[in-house]
Amino acid sequence: MNAKLISVIIPVYQGEKYLAEALDSIFAQNYRPIEVLVVDDGSTDATASIAKSYPEVRYFFQANQGHCVAKNTGLANCTGDLITFLDADDYWLPNNLEIQSAYLEAHPEVGCVMGKGWNFLQDGMTRPRWISEAMMTEDGGGWHLGASLMHRWVLDRIGHLNVSYFHGNDFDLFIRMREAKIPAHLVNSCLLRRRIHGGNLSQDQNTLARERVRILKAHMDRKRGKVAESLPGVR
Repeated sequence: MNAKLISVIIPVYQGEKYLAEALDSIFAQNYRPIEVLVVDDGSTDATASIAKSYPEVRYFFQANQGHCVAKNTGLANCTGDLITFLDADDYWLPNNLEIQSAYLEAHPEVGCVMGKGWNFLQDGMTRPRWISEAMMTEDGGGWHLGASLMHRWVLDRIGHLNVSYFHGNDFDLFIRMREAKIPAHLVNSCLLRRRIHGGNLSQDQNTLARERVRILKAHMDRKRGKVAESLPGVR
């Protein structure tokens, strides 16, 4: 049986420090075929030249609108039957796509498979207060969108990422997946290395917490049959 094409979407803004390492980790994967889409969200640094230095990369530029819009731009232009995302400041372990695609091949009823991320500090970085010591361990990183692989039909069914959530759009996506009763599988293995540095969006924990409350409220409203605030922003 022919292997399915995997589309890898990288949203990036001012990513010259880390983008090459992320791309190298993708092309080091022992799975083919893949297509790699870099969506540049209005960068003014060397992001474009780095992305274009990889002949296999499909490069897209847009005016700065946020990483959620960039992900949706990637979704609108990708062609794979399987889809995954990687932030430009993170990188994958070499067997990530092989492990996840093999599981989906063996379990066609499963819509999405998710692996763990392992946090690490950028050189010279002191552990910030929003990251506990336990979160720096192999078991403490949790599951991430950047360590997830899903069938295209999942996004066709539930819609793309909700642009009204700047920080929590991945959380909202998984909530809507659960609402649609799409089976997901958690792999108890670290497949992603998540870089902790001064520019992480997660450092704004107050905004992230408020967005998660909004997402959960919208979820409860949908369960009760009310008009949901989140649905108009899905695209």
